[in-house]
Amino acid sequence: MFETVRAALVTRWLAGSRRSWQSLPVPSGPPAAYRDGPDPDRILLFGSGIAMGYGVGSHDLALAGQIAHRVSDLTRRGVRVDVVAAESLSSQDVLDHLTVSRLRALDAVILTPGSLAHVILMPVARWRRVIEEQLDHFAASAPASLRVVFVAVPEISQILVVPRLLGYVGDRSARALNRELERLCAERDYVTFVPFLPLERTDLTETGNAYREWAGLIAPTVATALDEHHHRVST
Repeated sequence: MFETVRAALVTRWLAGSRRSWQSLPVPSGPPAAYRDGPDPDRILLFGSGIAMGYGVGSHDLALAGQIAHRVSDLTRRGVRVDVVAAESLSSQDVLDHLTVSRLRALDAVILTPGSLAHVILMPVARWRRVIEEQLDHFAASAPASLRVVFVAVPEISQILVVPRLLGYVGDRSARALNRELERLCAERDYVTFVPFLPLERTDLTETGNAYREWAGLIAPTVATALDEHHHRVST
């Protein structure tokens, strides 16, 4: 009964509220962002939710571009961030898109979990199976030097003003999923879990500011992962 109520609350609000990110446009330009510099790092931003670029006209202004900017400042190298993002991405899409040949062309992958409508409704046991399958795919298909950065599931009340009950339900679910995600990532040396706790909720008229803040939460871990990648390649 609780699962049914939770599903109805989340789905109805995300689909119909003017305060939902899904009410905003997404970038129409190329699914990539760049920062010039020597020996450019090749990153793939893959997922839903915060990777979508809601509210801005290009990925240069969205999370991908802000990460490229921050990472390049930290590494002093160039950066190319390709984006594969859609709210409908499934766990199978991760396996289908991230083929052996694609993974060999990358230095790092940043994964943002599925859309809030799907992830928040997912039982922890199923979430564990999905994440284990994805991590096993990287272990079997990616070169040993590839670094994987898994961003935590956002607590919905941390990024949006939502009805109190929806915030309670969503945040409680996100914390449970993140505990499991952090544990699974800690068991593998090629992947790093990144907490995602923005300081302020997002004004839907100024999403560019949100992407700058969010990149600040993610980019230091990505830069460290890329330095580890270069160390492994050079030794």
